[in-house]
Amino acid sequence: MKNRLRILRVERNWSQAELAKSLGVSRQTVNALEMGKYDPSLPLAFKVARLFNTSIESVFFSQPLETQERKVMFERFTQKAVQSIMLAQEESRRLGHNFVGTEQILLGLIAENTAYAAQVLKDAGVELESVRAEVEKLIGRGDNVFDLEIPFTPKGRLVLEYASEESRRFSQDFIGTEHLLLGLLRITDGVAVKALFNLGFNLQDIVQRVVQKIGIQPTQPVSTASNQSASSSSLNVEDESIQSPPDFTSGEVSTRFCAHLFSWVEPRKLGYVLSSRVGYQLPNGEILQPHCSFISRERLKRTPRTYPEMAPELVMEVKSAFDRLLPLQKKMQAFLQLQWGIKFGILIDPDQRNVSIYKLGAAVTVLEDGDTLTLPELLPDWSLNVSSLWATNA
Repeated sequence: MKNRLRILRVERNWSQAELAKSLGVSRQTVNALEMGKYDPSLPLAFKVARLFNTSIESVFFSQPLETQERKVMFERFTQKAVQSIMLAQEESRRLGHNFVGTEQILLGLIAENTAYAAQVLKDAGVELESVRAEVEKLIGRGDNVFDLEIPFTPKGRLVLEYASEESRRFSQDFIGTEHLLLGLLRITDGVAVKALFNLGFNLQDIVQRVVQKIGIQPTQPVSTASNQSASSSSLNVEDESIQSPPDFTSGEVSTRFCAHLFSWVEPRKLGYVLSSRVGYQLPNGEILQPHCSFISRERLKRTPRTYPEMAPELVMEVKSAFDRLLPLQKKMQAFLQLQWGIKFGILIDPDQRNVSIYKLGAAVTVLEDGDTLTLPELLPDWSLNVSSLWATNA
């Protein structure tokens, strides 16, 4: 299998040994991957993609139009599962978006029309055109046109990971559309689940239909949108740490906050204010990407070419139109409880026009219009009027 691993490594000035250490494999494995002598396992492929903050298909690839070689890339995925993913990319292009999320995967599963997932959804009354209309209502149309492969969003990649888990749960050695559907229904904050919910479908019923279609009982209870517990990831609180692309309002609020903090921190050379395009590599290997963050120069003495291998002192998140508040609140608490250096969490809710301040061992403080946000223990003399976060015509 061809890949861009060496190019990505050289761009970051990493040796094979350094990359091997980051991936938890031997240097010989990295060398074999770069030479195309070794095809990565699915978990390793996901780990590589996360490390370079990109999609699997942009690192490992075959002939772009050969379905059989795509199947090799996706390893255990059946041809119909791969076809569903290809149709998901077409749905993304149809709406002018440059990403494949849970909503496009759902549309791809329906559009495939012959496999288990399509049969289950059809039997449940789910129709392609009605879901398309609801998805467009939720995320709108974009103005992008892409000829190449369209990358997965973090939630889209998570569907593939969960599909692999569901396959193992049923003791099956392949990953089919039925496993993709079960994995998709575990992303409780995804646009796909929201679309199905808005259209009045019983998600638990769909899950049970999938189990009946498979015809064997899983070795463990199947996780669903209604009964799912937190995932094994320390940051995935009900899967809410994998967030949707921000809507216009939340994106604007995030930009206002980041710009205000940056304009105060930068002249004083106190540290670094970073947007959501920058990640932090945590001690457990996960990549943390808050909407806005601050890390002091005292802690980050040398700026890395890739991810800082530490957590920031301050993380900020903005509730989007697609997010539920409670999981975001749990996520903030989880950030602090990790005790990896995060001192403060700020959660901004544009709908309620308030700002919640989270601090380990202290009660949550909620500020509203007219209040002033300060963090004297971290940023003495810095202040922000909460009202300044909202657009003047709001």
